[in-house]
Amino acid sequence: MSRWLIFMWAVIGAVVGQVVGAALASHFSALELLDRGLSLGFDPTNINLGFVILTLGIQVKLSIGGAIGLVLALWLALRNG
Repeated sequence: MSRWLIFMWAVIGAVVGQVVGAALASHFSALELLDRGLSLGFDPTNINLGFVILTLGIQVKLSIGGAIGLVLALWLALRNG
């Protein structure tokens, strides 16, 4: 299995896990742990070159639900590949 396909599985698994974790946490107070996470990155920075303005920034939030989704997606991808 190609590295790009494994990477896409990982991204899709993290996104789906994040969404499912947030949805479950909003409906069931016992599952609020799934929506807790860690945010990494830096705020957007503007670079004005006169004729073009570049805005650079990245923010990544990985919650427990997202981490579970990531692990499950990678397990499925590597098990079938």
